[in-house]
Formats: sequence, C-alpha cells, structure tokens
Amino acid sequence: MEQYRDKIEEHAAAMERMGLTPVAARVFVYLLLSEEHQATFEQMVTYFRVSKSAVSNALKMLESTKMVGSKTVGGQRKRYFYASLRSLFGEDYMTARMKQFITLLDDIRIVRNTKDDFSQELSDVGTFYKMMLFEIPLILERWRRTVEMNRER
Repeated sequence: MEQYRDKIEEHAAAMERMGLTPVAARVFVYLLLSEEHQATFEQMVTYFRVSKSAVSNALKMLESTKMVGSKTVGGQRKRYFYASLRSLFGEDYMTARMKQFITLLDDIRIVRNTKDDFSQELSDVGTFYKMMLFEIPLILERWRRTVEMNRER
C-alpha cells in the first residue's frame, strides 16, 4: 500500500471537501485501493500511524453511512473492512436519506413560522428532494441496465 500513499492523500483531500473527516477520508480511499479489497483494523492503524480511537471512529462513521462494510473470515476474530460502493446506490438507502432531509427541512420551515427568503429556500430545496424521490428509481433502473449492457460487451 505504500506505493499508493500519494494517491491516498490526493483522493482523501477530495473526500474531505465532500464532508468526511481526515481519517475517514483516508481510510475509505485506502480500502478502495487495497489489493485484497479489504483490510483489518490493525492494518489501518499501523499504516496511518494514528490512534486506535481515530481509526475506530472513522470506521464507525463510514459504516453508519454504508460506505464501508465488515465481515469475519473463517472463524477468525478479526474483522475485515471493505469499501461498499453498491450499497450507496441502493434505492432504499438513498430514499431513506432524502426523506430524512425533507422531514428536517419541512420541520425547520414550520418551526420558524416566518415568510421570508430563507423559508422560500427551505421550501424550494424540499421540493427538489421530493422530486428526486420520484426520479431516483428511474435513474437507478437506467443505471442498472447500462451496467448490464457494459458487462455483456
């Protein structure tokens, strides 16, 4: 993995700009580049030379967002972590997140009980996410068909 250190830093910086913490961003990119497509907790602590709690917190956050999964192998006590890209595109996952955000926006707008530009912005963004709830199944179906066609080539 040492040959990827520069790439991990480069791509992790981009992931940080998308909202991940520095350690979570590096762990995620590390798992994407891992030749075994998985790594143990101990391997990541050793590679990044950070505290166990930093890696543990990063993994918890990545697992809670479904970006990373884990498994055990053949009765070993070690957990192997892997990047989980497909789960990010699951319809249930995407719609659940959007519904949570719509609920938050609607509640904020109602609690504010003010007719101003920001309330209108809250309403407009909520409308966009409601529209996306309708569009996501269609987009995902087109994506699945495209992936299938590309595999058949």
